[in-house]
Amino acid sequence: MEQLMYSLLDDSSSEEDWLNEESGEENVLENIAKLVKGCIDGTHVIIDPPKDGRNDYVDRKGHFSLKVQGVCNEKRKFINVFIGYPGSAHDSWVYQNSPLSQNLDSKCGAYPCSRYLVTPYRDNGHLTAPKKLFNKKLSSGRVKIEHTFGMVKQRFRQLYYCKLRGVKKLCHFIRACCVLHNLANENDFDFDEISEEEPEVDVSSGHQDMSANNARRDILCLEIRKNITDL
Repeated sequence: MEQLMYSLLDDSSSEEDWLNEESGEENVLENIAKLVKGCIDGTHVIIDPPKDGRNDYVDRKGHFSLKVQGVCNEKRKFINVFIGYPGSAHDSWVYQNSPLSQNLDSKCGAYPCSRYLVTPYRDNGHLTAPKKLFNKKLSSGRVKIEHTFGMVKQRFRQLYYCKLRGVKKLCHFIRACCVLHNLANENDFDFDEISEEEPEVDVSSGHQDMSANNARRDILCLEIRKNITDL
């Protein structure tokens, strides 16, 4: 099994491939295909307690787990996977310390990394109709990555509770499952039956960061409004 696993990893493409390619395919956010490469989210794979630093692996549900960050395209195929942080790590921390974040930042060093990552407006009960529409369209894209995680876990049930020993081997196994998922047929799934995980809430953003992020959202919000006629 290990020989097959490492063979799959050797043959899989790197994140550079999709960062540099020009995609003309249908996009997860309608009518703004040129602005979006994929949908990102995190999930947990429950594991047995590691020998070292076991408390770090306890997630918010009280399980020992590994954090998996994934980016998928509109076909629910992984275009980037980052694995290895313990279950207690927040999604935003994992992203900020991932090669994906560093690669995007290095490609355009004059801009902050959040330029490449769009999240919904915070709903304080007073969102305008265009902002609510923006959140709705963004959420429709987020469902893609939720489905992708659900599909790979249903295909490889070990990912619900992986009993392999050693964090390094666990990471290789999870990534190999993602590679095999990309080779499989997606038509054997009923997406309505795939469970969706509760999203994590990031409460660490300061007022200045929030204002800058809202400005970026406003630009995209206007773009959506220009392209969607059902406002």
